[in-house]
Amino acid sequence: MTQLKNTPAKSTSMADLMAKNKDAFTTLTKGQIIEGTVKKLTPQEILLDIGAKGDALVIEFDKQNLDNLLSMLKVGQKVKASVISPESEEGFPVVSLRGMLNNIIYSRFEDLTNSDTALKVLITDSTRGGYFAQTEEGTKGFLPNSQVVDSKNIIGKTIDVKIIEFDKNQKRVIFSQKALIFVMDPEELKKLVKKDDEVAGEVASITPYGLYLSVKLGKNTVEGFIHISEISYERINNLEGLFEVGDKVKAQVIEVDTDNRRVNLSIKRQEKDKFADIRNKYKLEDKIKGKVKDVRTRGVIVDLGEGISGFIPADSLSQKEYKKDDELSAEVTGFDDKRRFVLLSPVLKTVPVGYR
Repeated sequence: MTQLKNTPAKSTSMADLMAKNKDAFTTLTKGQIIEGTVKKLTPQEILLDIGAKGDALVIEFDKQNLDNLLSMLKVGQKVKASVISPESEEGFPVVSLRGMLNNIIYSRFEDLTNSDTALKVLITDSTRGGYFAQTEEGTKGFLPNSQVVDSKNIIGKTIDVKIIEFDKNQKRVIFSQKALIFVMDPEELKKLVKKDDEVAGEVASITPYGLYLSVKLGKNTVEGFIHISEISYERINNLEGLFEVGDKVKAQVIEVDTDNRRVNLSIKRQEKDKFADIRNKYKLEDKIKGKVKDVRTRGVIVDLGEGISGFIPADSLSQKEYKKDDELSAEVTGFDDKRRFVLLSPVLKTVPVGYR
């Protein structure tokens, strides 16, 4: 009878044990992204079950972020966290869910932007160039002055806006109130209108530097802007009295301004520039008549008719004092293309005392 020998059990090395319980021996490092399951969710404590490593405590000192986490998370939900401290004094890891929270918030921003949907923000304060605004989740953004429809008593108010720009990495969000009315997407603007197009609009607001228009293009509405220098070939110093809100205006597109998300327009470019052929109308030493339009320190501006202005420099004036609406005779001495003046010298009707 053959005697069976006892077969010794196969020994297990420490390497095998560590391999089988790899998670139990893995050392966490600061900044590491780990996955866990929400185990406890209260205003006092949020715990994650991170497997063999035990539980991790979620730290969030910002009340708004904590409220957001409590409203967005559920017990049993799998989340990704960033390790703040691999081991606290109490022996458990400390982690943050702020990265995950930002992902959720900016994913919502992306959805709102893609669907062109409005959201509500609280205007908290003003700054140079615009206003600070805060979303319901507590995310802070910027509302530029150029994107405000009505700035009267806006601070402290909750208003509707749209997102026109956001950068998750820079944590930057730009809001617009005008986007509720106008097309703001630069690429869409380029499709709707081209340079040199003629458009019709309605004056929406009047500023010292130009006119803002509401321009209908089919079913869409875009914002138009006419700088004061593009109103007329004649120099205009004040728009007051020339236009009123609601006036209908025809203008030519001179630029699709993607930076300001509007179209820049011109009224004067639809008209012939009378100064363009001024040298055909007037020759040097021509004697002409005009009426004083304005008296300034540097000289006298003369109305020559047909929208043409002349200018007599102060050093060319005689001792005679001119006042508005005085009629005078003058001689053409040159042309100022930049300021659009016919340069003049007064023709003396009497010989000054002492003249030889």
